[in-house]
Amino acid sequence: MSAPTVTVDGVTHVVSGAQLALVRDGRVLVQLRPWPPGWELPGGHCDDGEEPAATAAREAKEETGFEVRVLRLSGVYTWAGLRNTSDAVYVGEVTGGAWRRSIEALRHRWVTLDELPPTTFPWITRRVADALASTPTSAPLHRTQPVSLRHMLFFGARWVGMVVDWLRRVTARRGAGP
Repeated sequence: MSAPTVTVDGVTHVVSGAQLALVRDGRVLVQLRPWPPGWELPGGHCDDGEEPAATAAREAKEETGFEVRVLRLSGVYTWAGLRNTSDAVYVGEVTGGAWRRSIEALRHRWVTLDELPPTTFPWITRRVADALASTPTSAPLHRTQPVSLRHMLFFGARWVGMVVDWLRRVTARRGAGP
C-alpha cells in the first residue's frame, strides 16, 4: 500500500497520522493521554490505505465515545528534529454520543487557547490555534514544528513541577490538622 497523503497549496505531503480538533462554541476538546502523559487532540496513526480524514474521525470516536463529523482540513504539520514525519489536522464537530474514558484518553476538557493545561504537548498549542482560527473558506496550511530534546526536557519539567506542587498541597493539608 502507498502511504497516505494530503495536498496543501499544491504540495503533496506524506502523513503518518491524523488528528481531529473538535470545536464547540470557540473551544476545542483536548484529552489527557496516559502514555506518554500529556494533553493533546484526539487522533492517531493512519491504517494502510486509510484516508487521513477517516483516520481522524475513527480515532476521535474510539478515544472519546463521541460521534463526529470532519468539516475541513486545518493543516499539515511536519515534525523536525527528533521525529521526521507529518500529521494532518482536521476541524470537526460532535454530532452525538457521549464522552467515555478510553485506554488512550483518561480525561477531557473543552478549552480556549488560553486555557490549555500546562502539560499540553509542546506541538499542540499551534495546532489548536490554527484549528480555532480556521474557517470554512480559509485554506489549509503547512507548518514545520521543531521537536527537540530541549522541548521534551522542558515538557517533562512541567510534569515534575506539577507533581511537586501536588505533594506540597497534600502535605500542607495533612499538617494543618482539624
